[in-house]
Amino acid sequence: MLKHRVALMVALVCLLFAQVAQAFFDPPYLTPAQPLAGQTVSVSIYGGECDSILGFPGYPQITQQGNAITILFFGVRYTNPILCNIDVGTATFTVGAYPPGSYTLKVALRYPGPLGSFVVDTLGTIPFTVAPVAGPPIAAPALGKPGLY
Repeated sequence: MLKHRVALMVALVCLLFAQVAQAFFDPPYLTPAQPLAGQTVSVSIYGGECDSILGFPGYPQITQQGNAITILFFGVRYTNPILCNIDVGTATFTVGAYPPGSYTLKVALRYPGPLGSFVVDTLGTIPFTVAPVAGPPIAAPALGKPGLY
């Protein structure tokens, strides 16, 4: 009977002090939020603790089909709380510069899964519009008949 009570108490203490794995990435966002034609567009992602984007050769992979752009990162996603000691912060990556138009940027993470497999998760999809660059200002007459109106 005493053995069962001790085992129950140990289990309750373990549950009380157990850490839950806090893997997270906030939704990615574009900078600048409203790009102009030819302006470099970057994507920023805030996250950490159990999730991380790694600087792995060949990544990020940026592909484009029409106005659909995908950026694929390589990283890790831990489920074991003992491994969850990754710094929290914001990572920013250059995507490219685009002509005027409407686009969709899909942000995805590839990471090792069970039994040597790989998992790909979509971190977010960002629709954005690239505006044309305004032309040079046109001089308006200030004197004479046109300037009087």
